[in-house]
Amino acid sequence: MKKLLIPMALLVIGVWLIAGSFLTGGKGDDRLDIEIISTPLIMPAVHKVYANPEALDGQYHLFKAKITNTGTKPLENVVIKYEVPGYISWTDLSTAGRVIPGQSIVAVCYPVFDDRITEKTTESMERVNILVEWDGAERKDILEETFSFKMLNRNDFAYSNLPAREISGWADMYSNNDLIACFVTPHDPVVKYYTQLVQQKVLKGESAAISRSPEQGVRFLLGLYEATRMSKMVYSGTKGIPSTLEDVQTLIQHIRLPREVITGNTGLCIELSVLYASALSSAGLNPVIFLIPGHAYPGFHMQGQYFVIEPTGIGGEGLGGIQTAEEAFQSGMKQLEEFLQASRMGDPRYTFIDIHALNARGVVSMNLEDNEFMRKKVDEIALNFTDRPARTQLAGGGRQPAPTPPTPSNRFPGPLSFIIPAGWQTFHQPSPQFPLLIAQVVSPDQMASISVYNIPSSNPQEALSLLSQYFLQMGLQLDYSLSGNTAQGTSSGYAGTFQWVGKIAPTHEGCRFVAVGADSRMYNQYASEINNVFNSIK
Repeated sequence: MKKLLIPMALLVIGVWLIAGSFLTGGKGDDRLDIEIISTPLIMPAVHKVYANPEALDGQYHLFKAKITNTGTKPLENVVIKYEVPGYISWTDLSTAGRVIPGQSIVAVCYPVFDDRITEKTTESMERVNILVEWDGAERKDILEETFSFKMLNRNDFAYSNLPAREISGWADMYSNNDLIACFVTPHDPVVKYYTQLVQQKVLKGESAAISRSPEQGVRFLLGLYEATRMSKMVYSGTKGIPSTLEDVQTLIQHIRLPREVITGNTGLCIELSVLYASALSSAGLNPVIFLIPGHAYPGFHMQGQYFVIEPTGIGGEGLGGIQTAEEAFQSGMKQLEEFLQASRMGDPRYTFIDIHALNARGVVSMNLEDNEFMRKKVDEIALNFTDRPARTQLAGGGRQPAPTPPTPSNRFPGPLSFIIPAGWQTFHQPSPQFPLLIAQVVSPDQMASISVYNIPSSNPQEALSLLSQYFLQMGLQLDYSLSGNTAQGTSSGYAGTFQWVGKIAPTHEGCRFVAVGADSRMYNQYASEINNVFNSIK
């Protein structure tokens, strides 16, 4: 009997546990794990980029949270919330109807900061609180997490926020360069007022935005230089300060806003470049900022041509004599030649920022309120606008073609590889609703591009016919002719007509089709580059 006592006791206990589970409804185990990848710093000037999941393909955010159900039962209506005390109140980030055991969900936080964040003039450490709850969760089960980040002041710019272990070259050290476009403020009432006074008093009412000719654009560029020269603006500025935050090492530079450069009558090369870009954009031109080791200078592009000026020719801090507007323009164009040469050789230190192209990708400036004091300061400065700038005669009947955009420096890999013109940007899977388009390489002004298609058909004629059907589904018309492996044609829709040439060849997955072209109105301007790319396809 004693031998049976222990087994019987275990049996009774087992029956009791099983019965208990039925009585409690099989409650199981509620348990979640969270893994957070957070940004080490936030730049107030860039707050609109952080808030936009479409900006620069969503690469800038506050944090990513991976939530995993490590319990033994499904969890219903899992809600992830977060707050940034003092900036963002509790906000629902993501909701999942059901998360089964072993399942993970990922939520990305694109924080919407109030515009008042741009009034921040000091840096500070801030905190993010995260809360994960679900239906029926007890207080002890609710998941809570927190982390800290550095909030810079409005004028601080971090050239990178990559961990030191991920930095392998110059491009990584300056991976945030595109965000400089956030400091270009053409809609700032103070900048607009300054631009109007330059047009009225320096250019005597002539507007570069009316004729849209390169010569008038150059006149406006020189007019801006004359305005800074006549106001005795001084070239001076602050230095970049290396900063370390956890495992992130970056250069943080204080960049005065264009309104501050105008009213302070002084600026570093990057600040002067941002001022020029703001005024050029305000006047309706397409501004560009060129970045080279230790220096920056501004310009604009029009009709496939680039025109730049050396803004620091105004002198200051022992820089020697002051250049005339004509000399500053000549210096700028000489630097552009050197830039293009370095870019052709693939030097990653030579890059440029196409402001309007970046605006179209969500890199936009902060909102700034009008300021009566600053307007009065602009009026005082404008009292010096008494003489007109020297007229710059462009050779060749009033037009001097600037050097063409950078020539090729690297190749797109895979079947039908081709050279990529320097300065053009590559986007992989640019249109999720158009899966045949696997990559697109776009010119700085977005008027020309190279499109790469993978089409599930081994016959080139059938492949292009299938591609045409996809175009129709998207409301576009594709017209083409095919001779051997060479095709040419046009695609048209609500945005106009795009003229292209290309090559197509069978692959193990179907057909690879590469087409290069430009807006029909700009095709002749890009003819040389289009031919270079087309001839390189192999």
